[in-house]
Amino acid sequence: MEDRGKRKLLDTTVSSQGHAVRAATEGLIDRLSDLPDHVAHHILSFLEITDLTRFGCVSKGCRELYLATPSLNFDGFSSKHLQGYDQRLRLWSYLDRYFFHRGVNRIERFRIHWDLHYADQQESLREDERFRLDKWIYNAIRNNVEFLDINIKDWDWQALPFPPCILLGGSLKSLSVHMYGKIFKAPSPASFTNLECLKLQGVILVDEGLFKWISIHHLYITGEKLRKIIIDWRFGIRTDKPHTDKLLNISAPNLISLNWTGSLMNQHNLGRLECLDEANICLLPNVDEFVYVSEVLSCLSSAKVLALNKETTMALFKGGSVPLLKNVCYLCIHIEGFLDILVPAMTSLLAGLSKLSTLIIKSDSFFRGPTADCCGFNMGYWKLQNTAFIYQLKEVTIELSHGSNGIEFARYILDHAQNLNKMTIVHSPQQSKAMST
Repeated sequence: MEDRGKRKLLDTTVSSQGHAVRAATEGLIDRLSDLPDHVAHHILSFLEITDLTRFGCVSKGCRELYLATPSLNFDGFSSKHLQGYDQRLRLWSYLDRYFFHRGVNRIERFRIHWDLHYADQQESLREDERFRLDKWIYNAIRNNVEFLDINIKDWDWQALPFPPCILLGGSLKSLSVHMYGKIFKAPSPASFTNLECLKLQGVILVDEGLFKWISIHHLYITGEKLRKIIIDWRFGIRTDKPHTDKLLNISAPNLISLNWTGSLMNQHNLGRLECLDEANICLLPNVDEFVYVSEVLSCLSSAKVLALNKETTMALFKGGSVPLLKNVCYLCIHIEGFLDILVPAMTSLLAGLSKLSTLIIKSDSFFRGPTADCCGFNMGYWKLQNTAFIYQLKEVTIELSHGSNGIEFARYILDHAQNLNKMTIVHSPQQSKAMST
């Protein structure tokens, strides 16, 4: 009798706990359902499709949100979903059904990162998988997707046809494509009329009329609504002669951000970049291309934030012709070291920066040129220059190499930058004594 009473009490307790758990769960669901749709959708935008699916199984209200969320992330699939054809087929079928049940619900953002494994597949099955990928992307395009991020890895390194439906994306504002694929057919001139940001990586450009601004030897970028451009274009080797067969032409009057990495061609027209706010230039110029470096930087005179890699900075300083960059407030440059042959050009550059508030000078700590080549300019030299940049400086970072030029420059800033808030000096242990004297 006593054991039976204990069991009854235990059953009652478990039952009450079950009701409590369900009530708590329902309370959480209710709170999410009570949120405005745009808030709930923003929360769900952080979920990958597998987690979003689990959420959609909780309740009818959650399923409605799951099918209507405007942000889709096809990523994060575990190996059990992709290890064999049967598993992949089940995943394909599920994603097909998901798009079917979504219907015409708007898709604002679509991100798909997919690995193609063909070890156990016949050619017909490979074609099936590529067809499904194209179909999912087409569904996003059909539902007026605005932000599209595609990353497709083919472990067999086969050149895939570029999904042609992307070229129909008139609603696209941002397009990022990372895949080993070929673009064969150029779209009509009306394509991508709303595009503001474009990033192509690993794509093989075949059609010389592509986008009316991309071809094999020439890169044309045009668009009044473009706000950000990222270019990573490399060809040849740095010891070659200037690349006379390559051309870069940009017409983007409202461009705000330019990130240009790669080779420097001697034919370029960056247009009037009057709205440019920031530029990150990481070029690989040949030793005799300093003139073209100066021409490129002259086109960036509106930029407030400017960062130059070592190769660009060294080519500019060794050429001696420094453009006027009067609007720069933030400057980051990289040099081999504070060499005597570089200091006059550095002075010329800084002299025109009357609005400069942040200065970062990086140098190679491993640079070991003759010390005599880095000791020709003391603080007296900098005082005589009376450069305007010193009066607005608020934050400075200097990485010192060997020699005294860098130390003298740092002392000049510490003594004369009246508005300086922060000074960071990175030096080797061997330079500690010199810094303290």
